Amino acid sequence: MIAILKIVHLLALSVGLGGGVATLIVRWTAAKADPALGGRIALRISRAGFLAVLVLWATGIALATRAEADGLTLGLFFWLKIAAAVVLTGAMLTLQVRALRPGPEVAALARLLSPLMLGASTLAVVFAVLAFG
Repeated sequence: MIAILKIVHLLALSVGLGGGVATLIVRWTAAKADPALGGRIALRISRAGFLAVLVLWATGIALATRAEADGLTLGLFFWLKIAAAVVLTGAMLTLQVRALRPGPEVAALARLLSPLMLGASTLAVVFAVLAFG
């Protein structure tokens, strides 16, 4: 069961990070040629990324619960990973809620939050590796 949770966790991580890169590419290319189309594509990709983050939370909670039951102490780097994940999730949730009413302010918000989401996701991965090796 733990192996399946880890596999799903890593696959969700791949979807989330891949979606972030894909969104950047869309913003740098398609959105310049056709902002409306680029925005719609980026929004769909970001929705898939948000779903991936929800899967990461579900599998991560299950894995952490199991680790604690097995006597593993979750140290500082684990909690720093969680803090980065909370920031990432909050930024993504904010963007998803605002995107329910499309408009130019959504694109501006996405440009504002993108560096925060990229930084938070990078830190979450770094701290995860430091926490679990």
